[in-house]
Amino acid sequence: MSVNDLELKTFKAIIECIEEGSEKPSRAAIAKELGLSRTTASNYVNKLISSDILEELDSESQGRGRPGKPLTLSSSKRYAIGAFFDESDWYLSVVNLQGNPIENLHYPIERMTIDSFIQVLIGGIQEIQKKYGSQLLPAIGIGSPGVIDRKTGTIIKAVDLGWRDIPLGRIVLQQTGFSCYILNRYRATGLGEAHHGQGQGVKDFIFIGIGTGMGSAIFIDGKLMFTTNIHTGGIGHIIVDPHGPYCSCGRKGCALPLASTDALIANVLKSLKENPSLAYTPLAQRYSTEKTVTLQEIMQAAEDGDAFARQSVHTVADPMCQIIGHLITIINPKKIVLGGPMATTGTYYVNYIKEKVTNDYLTPEIPIVQGSMDVYTGARGAASLVT
Repeated sequence: MSVNDLELKTFKAIIECIEEGSEKPSRAAIAKELGLSRTTASNYVNKLISSDILEELDSESQGRGRPGKPLTLSSSKRYAIGAFFDESDWYLSVVNLQGNPIENLHYPIERMTIDSFIQVLIGGIQEIQKKYGSQLLPAIGIGSPGVIDRKTGTIIKAVDLGWRDIPLGRIVLQQTGFSCYILNRYRATGLGEAHHGQGQGVKDFIFIGIGTGMGSAIFIDGKLMFTTNIHTGGIGHIIVDPHGPYCSCGRKGCALPLASTDALIANVLKSLKENPSLAYTPLAQRYSTEKTVTLQEIMQAAEDGDAFARQSVHTVADPMCQIIGHLITIINPKKIVLGGPMATTGTYYVNYIKEKVTNDYLTPEIPIVQGSMDVYTGARGAASLVT
């Protein structure tokens, strides 16, 4: 289906009518909503049906007169791909146009380099292309680490990984033929929560993702907030302690070196190495044999009541409480959703933040909740950029 800019705008408007309406609209309802003649609206709808984008359901009686046939997005003929990067893994989802998953795939990166990061993603896309062929929409949504230029699909910088100026969108297009819609990975996860998780039915909420990096997705009146082409929602470089350590961005006291996964693990390992009195804690016993501990082990120990693990969690959670408190003061959302590896593995971590923010900022009416435990939420959110 070859289209010009005006037609593309109309097609998008029709699809938005169907996606955002509380009921499945008929052709007549779409014509009225968009200010089109019934003939014009019907012609556009026919093109979308013939391209397997829309489906027309059986008539539903709605009182007097001839009932209109409700329209919905295709559920079984066309699919989209979403990809989400998490620490050292790519998670890809094939979804139908209603956003429901058809297949989920996991591709670990054995040795983390820029080249392997890109080639593992491309290999996954190509595998899906071979299986689904022409059923796929010719684009992919990607949740990537770092600050993203949305127009070019370039990773401008990913401070936690030490990367700069990676033309991810251009490379994927060249090697797969798919156009790319790329957002920061935690903004993509926020979209997943909005459509399929804790954000469903909530027009004003904030998703915050915390792992080796940090990011947020701010939703106002049901829309993900965009202010510039480059970045919105970067919270990792908010100053939380002017006398804190230097961040890899060059400033002192950013949240990233104080509240990330790396900060938590580094603090725990330093304490275990320097403090013999901790020798009988569960984490110390693990450290004595492995010489390291994982995020999951720290969070589980905190959940189990280990005092040392809990104090370590408090150290990285307190800076996040500052940031969340300021966001609540400025935006006053209806809900805060915490995700990323820190939150999805740390029930105690989330509960501590919830209690401290509520007590310190007197906001009991704003629920603070743990995000979806599904690792493919970010991939489904990225896919929504295409569908």
